[in-house]
Amino acid sequence: MSNRIQILNENVINRIAAGEVVERPVSVVKELIENAIDAMATSIQLDIEDGGRKLIRVKDNGVGMGHDDAFLALERHATSKLRSEQDLIGIPTMGFRGEALASIASISRMRLITKDQFDEIGTSIISEGGTLTNSEPVAMTHGTVVEVRNIFFNTPVRRKYLKSALLESGHINDLFLKMALANPSIAFTSTDDGKTKVRTPAASSSKERVYSLFPKDVVENLVELEYRLDNSTLSGFIARPPFTRSSMRYIFTFVNSRPVKDRLVNASIIKAFSNLVERGRYPFAIVFIKTHPEEVDVNVHPQKAEVRFLRPGAISGLITRAVNEAIIGKVPSDSRSFGDWSKPTPFASGASRYVSKDGPREGSIDSYRIDRGPDTFFSQKETGPASAARLNRLRFSEFSILGKLPNSFIVLYDDDDMVVLDHHAAHERLIFNHLCKPDGQNQLRESQDLLAPQVVEFSALEAEALRENLEILHSAGFVVEEFGQNSFIIRSIPSWLEGTDLDDLFKSFVDTALETGLKTDPTILRNYIFKNMACKAAIKESSYVTTTEIRELLASLDATDGPTDVCPHGRPILVRISFDELRRRMGRK
Repeated sequence: MSNRIQILNENVINRIAAGEVVERPVSVVKELIENAIDAMATSIQLDIEDGGRKLIRVKDNGVGMGHDDAFLALERHATSKLRSEQDLIGIPTMGFRGEALASIASISRMRLITKDQFDEIGTSIISEGGTLTNSEPVAMTHGTVVEVRNIFFNTPVRRKYLKSALLESGHINDLFLKMALANPSIAFTSTDDGKTKVRTPAASSSKERVYSLFPKDVVENLVELEYRLDNSTLSGFIARPPFTRSSMRYIFTFVNSRPVKDRLVNASIIKAFSNLVERGRYPFAIVFIKTHPEEVDVNVHPQKAEVRFLRPGAISGLITRAVNEAIIGKVPSDSRSFGDWSKPTPFASGASRYVSKDGPREGSIDSYRIDRGPDTFFSQKETGPASAARLNRLRFSEFSILGKLPNSFIVLYDDDDMVVLDHHAAHERLIFNHLCKPDGQNQLRESQDLLAPQVVEFSALEAEALRENLEILHSAGFVVEEFGQNSFIIRSIPSWLEGTDLDDLFKSFVDTALETGLKTDPTILRNYIFKNMACKAAIKESSYVTTTEIRELLASLDATDGPTDVCPHGRPILVRISFDELRRRMGRK
């Protein structure tokens, strides 16, 4: 009878543990910075190369370790942060399981250099794949330096699944920003392939740290949060509506100074803003929750990225009340009141009164978009041969016009159906189809110089995302140049974008670039960004539209190449209701 069950050797155990602790380079950075914070460092420096795949170095001026402790630190489950099982309840430190260094060492070439205040000389230890290869004394001040090189060099399958250097750097820079936000009393510096990304000195308050890390347009819209409920407090900053972002990336949440991605916290913040921002937009928020360590479980995730609250209802209530109090009490004078934000659009009966028999009103959005925007180009007849898809599909111009409903809906009909057309979705599809044409056929990419070039500012991570994707903007007709470390100047824009909020457009562009960054195919990113640009530039809801403008829109849909059944985001452009169905519902059939 064979013995099939065996005790694994230490190297295999370490690599299994590394699978939980070290998912990618950002996991290494997180563990090392948390160790530096726990070591009471007042200065932390991070250096990475090739997105952390080639080098991750974290240097701190914390308490350091003595000679014997330095060797013990590389053993599994060796930690200075726990003494008994009881200590697992209410953990106040960032790291706590004693697996980080051993796990990191097992999948990299690592050097640990450290010294505490009691030793005259420091200790340098070099390991390769978890095996000690060298140790020697070194001269240094107290503190610790950990160098991690060639991550996953001995696990090629794991290394193969790492993303591009840009994307891995993006994850690391994002984490570093959160760590700096959570620990304002510590000076943080980071470099990426020799370029300084973040340099923020120790601050006296969270407010001072926030103001040093974010661009002017963000901080000018921030409102402070400060609220206490039972034994928990909430502090931080939220941006006043209508300042919003296109993704949840800019909701920063911290629980007892630990950056987390908590569904309860994020859902509560979004719920508090539900009547204040349009659908598909998200608030900018930096939220610090302080509660007793025994009120929150940090053991639910191997990387401590999630937490579980003992009383989730109390935390949700804390967030909702704090946000509402801040917004209601500090609404900017040029914004609508809280009541106006949540008031539904009044419904007016009689579709025909939304259709003007006159030309477009001067200064109206319809007048601007149709007479001076892309529709002027769209309404021109194409001279090239029509595609087979266009010949075989619906002819929009054959519909008769009945009227216009609120919310950008146009009512059409033919012999068989009543048709509701979404004006915004249709216009969005037209712009996207033309943006996707080859350069030689794309008149929408003609540039127009701005009378006053506009400067836009970003955080370090956002600036890197824009810098790496400038070519996409240039191909669309923008002329954009770097204008300082994290600033860019817009000199020219596509002529059809005149009147668009460029600051909002570029913020959305960066958000899209960061959100779709895991899709390394440049065509995918390009399409996502063109979708975003088309949505921003497309006509929004308006009170009146002329029959001439509707006819031009329908003719443009007939003339364009590419699909016309849905908008670029997949929403239907039109909905049909058959007259047979109407007769059935009316009891006539």
